[in-house]
Amino acid sequence: MKKFLLLGGKPVGSLDIALYAKSLGFYVIVCDYLPKEQSPAKQVADECWEYSTADVDLIVKRAKEENVSAVFTGVHEFNIARCQEVCEKLNLPFYVDKQTMLNASNKSYYKKVFEKFKIPTIPQYGIEDKKEYPVILKPVDGSGSYGLRICNNEKEFETNFQEALKFSDKKEVITEQYIENKEEITIVYIIKDSIPYLASVADRIVKKFDNAVIPLPIAYIWKSKYLDLYEKTIDEKMKKAIQYLGLKNGMLFIQSIVKDNVIMPYDIGFRISGTQEHLILEKMCGYNPLKLLTEYAITGKFGDDKLTEKINPHFNGSSAQITFLVRPATINHYEGIQEVQKMDGVIRVIKNKSEGETIPPSAYGTLNQVALRVFVNAENSTKLNSIIENITGGGKKKNGIIKIYSKNNENIII
Repeated sequence: MKKFLLLGGKPVGSLDIALYAKSLGFYVIVCDYLPKEQSPAKQVADECWEYSTADVDLIVKRAKEENVSAVFTGVHEFNIARCQEVCEKLNLPFYVDKQTMLNASNKSYYKKVFEKFKIPTIPQYGIEDKKEYPVILKPVDGSGSYGLRICNNEKEFETNFQEALKFSDKKEVITEQYIENKEEITIVYIIKDSIPYLASVADRIVKKFDNAVIPLPIAYIWKSKYLDLYEKTIDEKMKKAIQYLGLKNGMLFIQSIVKDNVIMPYDIGFRISGTQEHLILEKMCGYNPLKLLTEYAITGKFGDDKLTEKINPHFNGSSAQITFLVRPATINHYEGIQEVQKMDGVIRVIKNKSEGETIPPSAYGTLNQVALRVFVNAENSTKLNSIIENITGGGKKKNGIIKIYSKNNENIII
């Protein structure tokens, strides 16, 4: 039986990758340093390796001995970089080369590419420039909202700059104007054989915590009310920028702000995202980018000739991903998951955090506060909103079905 090696069993998507590889008939090996009870992918694996994903040479040596024929990983950017190294050393397919991956994760680089193709970007300041506060500090190569800080004055800037530096391997931080009273959208492109296709645009609904950390998502709604505006003003320019970046096969997500009907991209990721749009795209359009990338790791081919016929951002109906954020605490138990899973319109419920897992104070203001995601769809926006209100307790509903309790028996949903 052919062997499929998955690096990292805990990141979002890893369990689905392991299950899909098994469904294709592969003997699945999951490699990470986590004990089995903390690694969902290990719990379904045929074999487990107890190595850190940082131990590339050790993994490569073992993979050669075991005749591994495919290697892949989930959404974690550290693991993606290690997976690319492993595949290169084993001469196995990986969807992106090292330099292209570095370019697509460097905020300074791709922002210059956007400017080259006249895509609006958020104003940026040099270190010595006079700043119009508030500003936001961003590690140039960071992810997961770690290191992002809003500064309202020079004193906060000086304090937070050093903090932001800690989250950059390159030890570089960019400073941008922090634009208030804006809305957000998330765009997805599917790239096949170097040709990008607009796959979806979602409204990204965020919750503001305080003046020091960025707002975090509490929901994504498809289709975005800004879909037509995006297609009219940005789409063709972005396709040229994607080709300039050298992206050949895979999924690209782009987070953008919208202010006065001007769309400004501010972050991208050439990978499956933690938002897990692939579940929505599979339900609404009939293709799944996570499965396509898993297949690429096996065959070196991204989808069949009919894939592009399925890609259409104007899919029928309405969809949403509800994101449950929690306060830093240790999760004791969830309530309402089974009830929600049985509801009409619910596609799937995914726990990001397990019972007994601790969200530390350092996670405050980052995507590490995401405990649970619920994916839903409906015939129209009215029915979709009704489902969301029942689940979350929003609108006229006082109490939602989903509850997440700490060890102190407090509902810690924000």
